[in-house]
Order: sequence, then structure tokens, then C-alpha cells
Amino acid sequence: MNSSKNKDAEFAFGSGHINPVEAVNPGLVYETLKQDYIIMLCSMGYDERNIGKISGNISTCSKGSDKATPKDLNYPSMAAQVSPGKSFTINFPRTVTNVGLANSTYKVKILQNLKIVSIRVVPESLSFKSLNEKKSFNVTVTGKGLPNGAIVSTSLMWSDGNHRVRSPIVVHSQE
Repeated sequence: MNSSKNKDAEFAFGSGHINPVEAVNPGLVYETLKQDYIIMLCSMGYDERNIGKISGNISTCSKGSDKATPKDLNYPSMAAQVSPGKSFTINFPRTVTNVGLANSTYKVKILQNLKIVSIRVVPESLSFKSLNEKKSFNVTVTGKGLPNGAIVSTSLMWSDGNHRVRSPIVVHSQE
């Protein structure tokens, strides 16, 4: 998705169209537990009463959850808001679980070369020895400042040659 052609960029596209045949064998999954969502809601300022309405039970904000941010949720898409005109560095820590082939290596590729931001993924490859093995990586997005209202979007894709796992990345500025 190119933000110069569609002002809503990745927001208009999402993670892609679902292919039911490929969906039963995704290769990698981003696992997120109920507690992860509760921590995210706590970080957004929701009180325990409202979180309970969402979660369906009594939920409490754990110590330190106020230091988390929504961008830290282990979710395939990565989005962050930055202040206009100010340099920024954003880190998106993620963990994936191998549900594909036991001995597989996934290599990352950034799908669009953007001049306004720099994107770095560490490590650039994930090697799995077994099913259900977990590996973590960090996506760092840096930039020298975006104009107010700007949306910069791209995607990263992990591939082992058989599976393709796409994750949209969006940085937008707003006062």
C-alpha cells in the first residue's frame, strides 16, 4: 500500500485478504493472551471497572502495566503516533511461534523502501528447530520528523520459501 496513492495507507488495507487454504497453515503466529489485552487497556487508561466489562470478569491492572504502551501488544500490525516535526525512534518488540515446519528458517524483507524513515529488524532471520518454538525480534523505526497529519506505511514479511507472514507498519503524526 502506497501512502502517496491512498492517504489512508495501511489503515485502508490491513493485514491482507484471507486465503482460507493458506490460513490453515500460516507458518508463524503472533500469540496474544487475554492478560496481554488487559495490560494494553490498562496502559491506555481504562479503569478496572471498564476492563471488567470488556473482559467479562474481574480484572486488575498489574503493577507496571501503566508503563506499557499499546504498541507493545504482541500483534502482527505495528502502529505508533509521533509528534510532528520531531525526530523519533520507535521499538516494536514481537514474538512469533512456529506452527509450520520443524526445521525452518524465516528471513525478513521490508516490502517498501521508504526515504522518510529507516526500518531495522533484529535479527533478520529466525531459525526454528521444532514446532511451537518461539522466537523474538525487534523492529526499530527511526525518522527525522514527519509533517503534521502524515502517514508513513510499509510492511515487513517473514518467509521460509513456503510461508509468507506479512505485518503492516504504520507511523503517523498528529498534534
